[in-house]
Order: sequence, then C-alpha cells, then structure tokens
Amino acid sequence: MKVGIGILLLFFVASLQAQNITGVITNNKKQPIDGATIVLQTTDSTYINASISNVDGTFVLDSQPEEYRLIVQHLLYKTKEITGKGRDVGVIRLDPQDYALDEIVVKAERPFVKVEDGRLGYDLSVLAGDGVVNNAYEALAKLPGVKESKGVLTLAGTGNLTVVLNGKPTTMEAGQLETLLRNTPLDRVEKAEVMYSAPPEYHARGAVINIVLKRSHDYSFQGEVNADYTNQYFNSGGANGNFRLSTPKMAFDVMYGANDVKKMEYMDLYSRHTLKNQVYDIRQNEQLRMKYWNHNFRTVFEYNLNDKDNLNLAYTGSFTPDQHSNSLTSGNYQASNVDKYVETRMHNVTLQYHSGSGFDVGGDYTRYTSDNNQTLSADYTEGGQSCFSIIGGQKIDRYSIYADRKRSLGKEWNLSYGMSYRFAKDRDFQTYDKVVGDIQTENTDSRLHEHTANVYVSLSKNYATGTSVSVSATGEYYTIGSYRKWAVYPQASLTYVKSPEHLFQFSLSTDKTYPGYWDMQSSVSHLNGYTELWGTPGLKPSTTYNLNGNYIWKQKYIFGLFFMHTSDFFVQTGYQSTDRLALIYKNTNWNYMQMWGANVILPFKVGNWLDSRLTLIGMQVRQCCDDFFDIPFNRKKWMFNGSLDNTFKVSKNLALELIGSLQTPMIQGTFDIETVYNLTAGIKWGFANDRISLSARCSDLFNSGMPNLKVRFKGQHLDMNNGFYSRAFTLLFNYRFGGYKKKEVRKIDTSRFGH
Repeated sequence: MKVGIGILLLFFVASLQAQNITGVITNNKKQPIDGATIVLQTTDSTYINASISNVDGTFVLDSQPEEYRLIVQHLLYKTKEITGKGRDVGVIRLDPQDYALDEIVVKAERPFVKVEDGRLGYDLSVLAGDGVVNNAYEALAKLPGVKESKGVLTLAGTGNLTVVLNGKPTTMEAGQLETLLRNTPLDRVEKAEVMYSAPPEYHARGAVINIVLKRSHDYSFQGEVNADYTNQYFNSGGANGNFRLSTPKMAFDVMYGANDVKKMEYMDLYSRHTLKNQVYDIRQNEQLRMKYWNHNFRTVFEYNLNDKDNLNLAYTGSFTPDQHSNSLTSGNYQASNVDKYVETRMHNVTLQYHSGSGFDVGGDYTRYTSDNNQTLSADYTEGGQSCFSIIGGQKIDRYSIYADRKRSLGKEWNLSYGMSYRFAKDRDFQTYDKVVGDIQTENTDSRLHEHTANVYVSLSKNYATGTSVSVSATGEYYTIGSYRKWAVYPQASLTYVKSPEHLFQFSLSTDKTYPGYWDMQSSVSHLNGYTELWGTPGLKPSTTYNLNGNYIWKQKYIFGLFFMHTSDFFVQTGYQSTDRLALIYKNTNWNYMQMWGANVILPFKVGNWLDSRLTLIGMQVRQCCDDFFDIPFNRKKWMFNGSLDNTFKVSKNLALELIGSLQTPMIQGTFDIETVYNLTAGIKWGFANDRISLSARCSDLFNSGMPNLKVRFKGQHLDMNNGFYSRAFTLLFNYRFGGYKKKEVRKIDTSRFGH
C-alpha cells in the first residue's frame, strides 16, 4: 500500500515538473538579474502566467503550453521577447537600457495643482522647481496667490492666513513658526494644502495652509547641513544641520540652527504738526540697529503602531540671548538715543495621536519668556531734556488640547465632530526709574487669562467624480479679562468637478481675530522723544466674513473672485496729537474694512528652458471709522498687484531666477501708501548628483520694497520715508548626506508559481 502511494506521489510530482518552464536571466556580463518580470503568453498573445526572477536569476513558470512566448522586462534593461517549446529555456541575456537624455520624450506635464476633498494640494518640490528655494518657508511663498512681506504670509482674497503643521495648529506665534519653517529642509515636506475655508477639524478658521511633513516608511538615514552669508547693510550669517533616521516602525528627527542677525532700519520723517493753531515743522531721521544670535532646536519622534495608527511627539526650542537694539534719532525738534536689551526663550511640546479609524487626539504647550531693560535720553532744541530707564518682562503659558472623530454614514457621506480647548495666561510688567523731564510714564503690572472652548459638527460628501461638499458649524466661548463672548461660526465649501480640465470651487467662512496681549495693555512705549506706542484697553475683536470662488482650468490655470467684510477691524495707525507734540501709534476699532475683487494665476513654459508664473490681483478697498480720535474717515480705493516669477534652466545643474512685482497706491486708514515695486534675482548650481548646491540671491535689487507713507487728512500732515535696507545679498551652501535605504526583506508567496 505504501509503495503504491509513493509511486502515485512520484508520478504526481513528475507531472507537475513536466508542466513547469524554467530558465535564468543574466546581463551581458553573465551576472544574474534579480527582480526581472517574466510574462508567459500563447503565440497569439493570450496571457497565461507571470513570474519574477530570484537573486540568482532563476525563475519558474507553472504552465507549459505546446508553444509559448516569453516577455522579459526590467527597469534597467531592454525588454526582450522569445518563443519556445521546451521546459528549459536556458539563459536569457538582457542588454542594458540607455537612458540618454536625447532619447527621453516628455509626453505630459505634471498637474500644477491637485484637488482632494476641497483642498488645493501642491507638491512644493515640484512648485519650487529649479528656483532658488532653500527651505520650506521660502517654498510657501511660491504658492499661487501667496505673498510674503517681513515674515507675514497673505493669500489673495482672504483675511488672516493660518499655517498649520500636519493638520493641527500650534500654540507657537507666527514668528516662531516662521523660524521653524526656515530651518526645515524642503524635502521633509510631503505637500502643502491650501484651503480658502478650512473645515473645523483643523481648529483654525478662514484661510489655512496645511504643511504635511513626511513620515517614516522604510529604513533610511539622511541629513542636511548648510551655511549662509548675508549682506544687508551689515554682514551676518548662520548655519543649520539636521538629520533623520527612520525605520518602517519609527523615525527620529533632529534639527539645530544658529543665526547671527544684524539689521539696519531707518525712517525719514517730516511732520507738519498743528498744535493750538500753531504749525510746527518737525524733521527727524531715525536709525534703528539691531543685532543678536538666535538658536533653534527641534526634535521629533514618530512611532507607527501599525499601518494606520501613529504617534508623534515633538519639541521645539528657541533662545535669543542679549538682543540689543539702538535707535538714534536726530532732527530739528529733538535728538534722542534709545538702547534696549532683550533676552527671549521659547519652549514648545506637541503630542499627537492619529488613528486610521478616524479618531485624532493631541495637545500642545508653549512657554515664552522675555526679559528686557531700556534706557531713553532726549534733548529738545528748545532746551528741555527727558530721560528714563525701564525694567520689564513678559511670561506667557499656552495650553491646547483637541479631540476629533470622523465617521462614515454610508453613500459617501461623512460626519465629523470634535472639540478643542485653549488656555493662556500672560503676565507682563514694566517699571520706570530715573525719570527726568516732562514725559508720560506709567508703571504697569498686568495679568491676563484667556480661555477658548470650541465644539463643532461637520457634514461632508465626496463623490467618485472628485466633487465634494462640506458644511459645518462651530460654537465658541471666549473669555479674556472681563470680556466674554459666545459665537457661532458657519462654514461651507463646494468643489464641483465637471471634468478633469474644468473644476469649480466655492467657499464661505467666518472668523474672529482677537487682539494681542500687548495691544490691550494701558502701557506706553517710547520709540524716541517724539514717537509713542500706546496700548488700547477694551480693544474689541474683529469679525470677518469671506466669500471665495475659483475656476481651475487644466489643473494649472486659476481664476478667482472674492469678497471680504471685517467689522471692528483694528490696526496700529499714526495720529498727530492735538494735546501736545507727539506722534501716537495706537490700535483702534474701525466700523469695517471691506474688499472685493478678482485674481488670475497663469503658469506657462517656453520649451525646457523657461518656467514662469504670472499672478494678477485687482480689488477695491473700503475703510470706515467713526471713532478715530477726532478725525473720522470713510475712504475707498482701487488697488492692483502683479508679479512674474521666472526660472531659467541654463543647464542640467544650473538655473537662474528673476522675480518682479508691482503694487499700485493703497490706503490704510488716514495713510496713503505709495507705489511699491520689487525685483529679485538669484542663481542656483547643483553638483555631486545634487547632493551639494550653491545658491546666490539678491533680494530687492533697487531697495524699493518698502513703501513711502503720507497723510493729508483733516489737518494731519505727515511724510514717512521708510527704509529697511530690504536689499540683501545672500550666499548659501547646502550639503545633503545619507540617503541610505535598507531594502526590507519580505517573504514572497510563490505558491502561484507552483513551488
């Protein structure tokens, strides 16, 4: 019996082997090729089976028709076809594939923008192209419709623009987040998502840019070091280093940067100041010099619990010791000198848990401290003198927690709901000493507690065509000091995809902007013997209503319309006092600020040597305030802005950049802002397989990027020629190292191949 069974098994195995087709894949140097694909067909091209060659080049196919065709493919080798009849095809040699550039034909362009669930997604590395872009923050300024000025990002047709990391806001201030992004390599960013009306799960209202950082998926080690030199009136520079170690399970990121910052600003002021029916001609020149070292550190630990769930822990620190600024003012009214010494420290910790089941929870904590002392001495031409010294400081603690849940309701409908709570406490003080002369001084010691509680619900539907719709409502309870406010913020967005070439997007958002802590204090800061900064106790938050509509053609051309109305708008504006000779800058609540208009974004290419993008914005601005000191205003003006971003591809490793922008006259309260234009040029050279790059840029070639201001309104007469020596020459060296990737060994199911 056993013998019979053995004979039957032997016969069965022999029958199986008789059906197999075997062979070996090698290159022209007789070396085995791993990972080649072998497709088995009949002679009339009917598919039968397929296999992949092993490390030794061998392969097995579990079928053997009487006659067959084999198609052998590999990325690095030319495709080969053979016909055969037998079980053993022997050795199949593949010839190397020639990837010479003159044999590459580009059939299509990568989409300029991708739309997913109502979000405009941009690959920043593609958007930056070969331009002179050295970090994530500079890449953000390349986003269509985004404009950067002195560390502030704006989006055409919107009010406040919020930048969030990985879908959640941080308790860091905008300047602190800017520093972080300037020290973040571009290749660490997976994509940037632009939303004109962010859903409430982002815990930020209105326009939002979401920066999605890359997560670990494999074994790798990579890093980057760079050093830069900058001449912007003074010589300065800095260095930055970072590395990332990752496995499929976890990743560890470390970044450290140190920058020597030196700045020079100036302002020529002519004030025709009317006081008690007498006109005083005040002319003065102010030079502000600032220098300090800034140290930044960030470390991130990521842990993937499984394919869908992950945990993220990050620490960010910033330290600025011995920041010294000196303001020297001369003129026909007074000569003054102000010295200020500041030391700041910031610590931020973020913990986030993301579940593939639709549950997110996290928290964020920031501690910020500032210690400063200041001295002022002023000599007036009429013979008077004023001087004082100040000791001051500020301590801020911000806490934030959130929990979000997203559930599928079926038929492509989704329900989202969640909550967030933010708490901040601020303590600031300033104490005057050695006060001489007739100058307004007041000791202050303020403590403020701020609470913000949010609860939201959102309903959305995503169609297979790409069309999506979202509606939500967020209830908020806000308190600061004695101010308390309940509010409901509706949000709605619609993305309609008629075809891949024709896409329409509409959004409605509401938002509230709360004043900063310093804005609400009763303190007075003296810039010099004539100019003062006043706080505004009782300053009300502003409410913004925003409507946006965009048409996207061929996934790259964008045409937009927008309308924005902000009630209780506030901004720091200058006023010539009618009580004494003083220029007062103070936040005041306007009745409203309103603007409507259109924007056009037109990218285009010329051959393989020019990549350009033209952005045009036209809008009407209206501003009204019935309680601006004793000079109410109601003004409106048309404004136009245009920019052209050009990248010239000189060779494979060399590119030039030329960017120009122009803004026509604008208004801000009683101020008239003159025409502003800017021209920036740069060059970038990459070598050593792009591991090393050297770039040079001259920003604002004609030093024309800062506008001149003037006031000719109801007896106010003021000319201000602002200059920040915005022309800057920067030279940057960058070296990328590592990139090592360990191939993960996985067991291959070969049962379908017959063994």
